[in-house]
Amino acid sequence: MKRLRLDAFARARRFLKTKARAVDRVLFEYRFEDGPAEVVAGALAAYKNADGGFGRGLEPDLRTPASSALATGIVLQVLKEIGQPPGHRLLRHAVRYLLNTFDAENQVWRAVPPEANDYPHAPWWHDEDGSLARTFDDFFIIPRAQLVGLLHHFSRDVPAPWLAALTERTVADLETTEALGTGGGDSLAYALSLAGEEALPERYRERLLDRLRAVVPGAVSRDPAEWHTYCIRPLKVVHAPDSPVADLIADAIQAELDYQIEHQSSAGTWDPVWTWGEAYPEAWQQARHEWRGHLTLEMLTILHAFGRIEEE
Repeated sequence: MKRLRLDAFARARRFLKTKARAVDRVLFEYRFEDGPAEVVAGALAAYKNADGGFGRGLEPDLRTPASSALATGIVLQVLKEIGQPPGHRLLRHAVRYLLNTFDAENQVWRAVPPEANDYPHAPWWHDEDGSLARTFDDFFIIPRAQLVGLLHHFSRDVPAPWLAALTERTVADLETTEALGTGGGDSLAYALSLAGEEALPERYRERLLDRLRAVVPGAVSRDPAEWHTYCIRPLKVVHAPDSPVADLIADAIQAELDYQIEHQSSAGTWDPVWTWGEAYPEAWQQARHEWRGHLTLEMLTILHAFGRIEEE
């Protein structure tokens, strides 16, 4: 079993401290150096818009300043992690934004706004005559599954009957959709975030886990030769030992932990395995740099959770 050496950790730390975005730097400090939660919240506030939602390139592949359900979900997830109380102003604004932008007819949130087309963006975020909804399976999983879980966690200002009905619809869709476990693993990660929400009623969690435990073993790639591509890697769906599906792919998880330690770059980073192709080459270079910081932070967090970083 390999462990990330102290000098390798130091290289990653140096990159995060000197070259990563402020939000990734302060979140690293919160996770690894007892940094204050208030500083993390302050860094997130830089991505807030007047409508209460978040955007402004928080998701590096999406450069529009306009708010999106996708970016707002990212912010709520971090605010949950750092333990912000329900009355926190960023939380109140974000929840109100989600309630105001919910598509009641289709029972989903559109992942990103139409304005995304007007700014540099990854090809998969482009919308042409409804192509975005087709690409993302009518938004049944992304971003809805994550947002429903977060609204259970931050339920103080959420209408209970509405949330109950939406949860039932979301879980029922996850039980039947063929999209679960396809693509690069994001759909599984979103579904698992909902199943892992402590505030979710147990009857929904049991249904979700029945479905997820049936899908994960056949969906996850166990071939290290594929892990440098956009595939469903073990660590894409399991981020910590207490994951409810970790036991199903235990050997593959340990193998990928070794693999990731071996494939840290000389700069101390872990880099994206995808590109924008020929679209917006200058903007992609900026996005790629931002992803390097974010992915490095997330990999360090996973390695730490599995006890894979040397101790001093």
